[in-house]
Amino acid sequence: MIKNAIIFCMLTLLFLPDIQSQNSTSSPLSIFGIGEIEVRDFGRTTAMGSVGIGYQSENFLNRRNPAGLSGIDTLRFILDVSAAVKFSQFRTKDFTAQTTNFNFKTLAVGVRLSKRWTSSLGLSPFSNTGYHIMDTQGITGAQTDIHFSGSGGINKFYWGNAFEFFRGFSIGVNSSFIFGNITHNENSDGDLIKDTYNVSKLNFDFGAQYTHWFGQYTNITVGGVYGFKSEMLVQQTKMITFGNVIKRKQRQPDRKSYIPETYGGGFSILRNKKAAEWIFAADYQYWKWSVDPLYDTGKRYTDNQIFSVGLQLTPNKQRPENILQALRFHFGASYNQTYLKINGYQMEDISVSLGVGIPFINNRSLERSYVNVSAIFGESGTGKRGGITERYALISVNLSLIERWFAKYQWQ
Repeated sequence: MIKNAIIFCMLTLLFLPDIQSQNSTSSPLSIFGIGEIEVRDFGRTTAMGSVGIGYQSENFLNRRNPAGLSGIDTLRFILDVSAAVKFSQFRTKDFTAQTTNFNFKTLAVGVRLSKRWTSSLGLSPFSNTGYHIMDTQGITGAQTDIHFSGSGGINKFYWGNAFEFFRGFSIGVNSSFIFGNITHNENSDGDLIKDTYNVSKLNFDFGAQYTHWFGQYTNITVGGVYGFKSEMLVQQTKMITFGNVIKRKQRQPDRKSYIPETYGGGFSILRNKKAAEWIFAADYQYWKWSVDPLYDTGKRYTDNQIFSVGLQLTPNKQRPENILQALRFHFGASYNQTYLKINGYQMEDISVSLGVGIPFINNRSLERSYVNVSAIFGESGTGKRGGITERYALISVNLSLIERWFAKYQWQ
């Protein structure tokens, strides 16, 4: 069964860029810049505020900090697939609207290749654009309805590698190819102005982690991440049509943008005495988006920072007597000062989350695999200062298949 799952996920990997090029959001705020930046992990720690900078486990594909991959056991091959559905309510003083969006989020595989080297490949969204806005404007003395719409997004295909230099200390690097396109349309009385932005960029970010044990039952892991600011050229194509007739189509001059400089730190505390295990983790990350000149002509970009905390509880990890004792219960919270500034105020996102990891074993080749179900409830906006507010519930499902490789079995 695991081989069939791998084949399915590899086929999904081939078609996932096309899947994610469809609208993965319906937020009017995605009209700005490169859309909604995807800040969540959608893996094992989704319900823990998506922490990971200072967190590692023997069966966790860490996308927050590549150094965390070194926690994977030597006999394990891990495959992660996740999807999510988001229910949103947008409100202003003049209107209320509800939207629902479902899409695949991540696909990743990871394996320890040697005693000191662990590697992972994956595909995940970097940003999403999707909106429909109607406006009425006075043009040449008459009122004209204008329909603004947008779609597309930017994806990230990454290759992560971790190297353990000595017991407990590792460094890692993510080599990422960021690619995709975003389309903005303006439709008025049959005239359609379509602007398409294409981006592609090779990018690198780095991480380090150190784990120290205090006796047999407690350890603390600390970690840090850093990504360089790197220049990116954006190709723009403008097409003007009337009806089905193309009136003009031309390539615009390339525009300069950036993948911002980013850094962050985090820690986790693990305690597993008396069969039960709990893990507390916290992260902080900062992105310097304010330097990007591409979309910042209206001063809508500002620096982005996120604070996250999470807790995991397992009633009996060593010898569970029933399924309830083997469940992993997750709780978390996150505060995100986003990269957008609306009417002079920075957008904020506050959320709480909970979830459960449900173990299962398919056959003798599988370790204990998990289905991780998470629910996130949050509000995004400029607080009580006016503008648009989004209240949302996001439900995600992550399938983490863990297979034993390189193990020798004895048959009787």
